[in-house]
Amino acid sequence: MPGLLHCLSGHDLGFLRAAAELWSVNVSGRDVPAFTRALAAALAAHPDFEEITTALPEESRTALADLQNRGGRMPWPAFMRLYGEPRQMGPARRAREKPHFFPTSTAERLWYRALIGRDFFRQDDELVELAYIPDEFLERMPAFIVAVPPAVPLAPVPENALKRELRGEDRVLDDSCTLLAALRRFGSLSALRPTAPTGLGWELLRRLLADLGLIARDGKTPAPEARNFLEMPRGQSLQWLATGWMNSARFDELRLAPGILCQGTWPRNPLPARRALLARLACLEEGAWYAIEDFGADLRRGNPEYLRAGGDANEWIILSARDGRLLRRQEDWLEVEQAWVSFIVTRLLFGLGFVDLGWASEAAEPAFFRRSQWCESLLHSRGALELPPEKAPAVVSSVGIISLSRGTPRAARYQLARFGEWLEHGPERWQFLLTPASLSAAAAQGLNTRHLSALLRKYARPAPPPSLLEALGRWETYGREAVIERLWVLRLNAPETLQALRESPAASFLGDALGPASVIVREGGLEKVRAALARLGCLTDLEELPQ
Repeated sequence: MPGLLHCLSGHDLGFLRAAAELWSVNVSGRDVPAFTRALAAALAAHPDFEEITTALPEESRTALADLQNRGGRMPWPAFMRLYGEPRQMGPARRAREKPHFFPTSTAERLWYRALIGRDFFRQDDELVELAYIPDEFLERMPAFIVAVPPAVPLAPVPENALKRELRGEDRVLDDSCTLLAALRRFGSLSALRPTAPTGLGWELLRRLLADLGLIARDGKTPAPEARNFLEMPRGQSLQWLATGWMNSARFDELRLAPGILCQGTWPRNPLPARRALLARLACLEEGAWYAIEDFGADLRRGNPEYLRAGGDANEWIILSARDGRLLRRQEDWLEVEQAWVSFIVTRLLFGLGFVDLGWASEAAEPAFFRRSQWCESLLHSRGALELPPEKAPAVVSSVGIISLSRGTPRAARYQLARFGEWLEHGPERWQFLLTPASLSAAAAQGLNTRHLSALLRKYARPAPPPSLLEALGRWETYGREAVIERLWVLRLNAPETLQALRESPAASFLGDALGPASVIVREGGLEKVRAALARLGCLTDLEELPQ
């Protein structure tokens, strides 16, 4: 769809000044084109856009949600029948009646705010007049999620169809903390073992956090905004993640859905299809279970083009992951829709806490879902979502093992994880072992034991053992004082043999002496030393053969 500059072009100066007054922006220009450009730039970057649009009357939000669900556009005659038509006025009449302050229809209210435009576009070789939301506004538009009831109500499934259910959780918050800590500690996710098939999974979660700005552009380090996210109360953090996903124009589920392969770099806006799905989710009955397949059919019935509304589907190259077929024909599109709907429901909606999942008898994949207890709060972000506070302490042993639970503040876990070797990383317990190597790694990141001691005193209960704090202080002063290694030791019956060995070609493979007739054999030199001893007339026994 066109942008704000196109939407504002063609209007007289009186209209442009009315729009600027409604948005409370100060712009100027030596002529109408210059004023138009300045106003378009100011509206595109308006800092209070979300607050202003959210405060619109309900009928205006409904109209915008209707356009959102249709990809940001709909035929002008249809829009006019539903929401009225802006009155035709010249500059003089507009100055007298001030329709921007006293609109007589929903369309007129949106028109003078430049939230909608009207123009002709070519569709299927003919010109069609459309109402549209300018691109800059469509990308920033809040997810109003105005419930649009289907023409034929979606029927719930009987509860006896379910043999197993899994409630939506807030585990994504703990996984996000673990992922950000792993990136900060190691620069990659290699230290994390694969997760269960339900939930987001590490790579999908990494992509989501990156698109929401919590991971820096290099993809290897957390962004500064991650600290605020980790310090939020759990309920606020979950709402923040959910809202960020609902409004993200970068996170494209179609390219991530299992079962299909998207090739090429064709442009696509994922917002229209996602918002169409969320609008249907908002209509579902509380506590009722629905078949995922029926839900996809209901979406299709209400708007057959919902998934293709975000771009030119004729340019999309989508293959079946099963047999490599190009999914281009109309009858093939059902396979694309099913993969997309299943992926969003079972991975994104479940992983972010919107829904619970249900399984049929002996089924490997979930077939049913229902709205979770948090769904309404996540869809609309109305009021605080109350989740258990993070007040559990860290527990520190005398040997340097730090143990934390899901109730420990995520900010504390993120910081403590940078100092230790990772022994366990969830889902219920996290353990880190303090070693000279891990402390050296922390020091390389600008952290010292004073930071660690302060964290332990703040979060550990009972207080950390004095012997451990003393050991940290000694390490800060003296560095590594003790090491346990696995070594190969050569024991000889006479010091003369050791001296002869040091004068042989194998001398470079000998390490520190452990006595007059004992010496360490360096890694990789075992066979060289045995061969040198054989040439000296000594056969050697190995107590344990190397693996």
